[in-house]
Amino acid sequence: MKRLALMLAPLTLATAAFAADLPMVEDADASGAWSLAELQTVWADLTEDGFMAIDTNADGSVDATELQTAWDNGVLKPVEG
Repeated sequence: MKRLALMLAPLTLATAAFAADLPMVEDADASGAWSLAELQTVWADLTEDGFMAIDTNADGSVDATELQTAWDNGVLKPVEG
């Protein structure tokens, strides 16, 4: 078991590093997911079509997994400023 933990440690640290790079997005309505308007507070140029591409389960909101996937795949880019 210790060997498995040691093997997984670098992956865990790499995942944490990716998550640290993701900008903080406020969940203004505390729904547990983000709306287009909430994401536009960070990515002002995000369009409805872009939002729908990120919302892979088409439920009308972006959850943490969808947001991280979009970030990891370069769909969402770091905001300069």
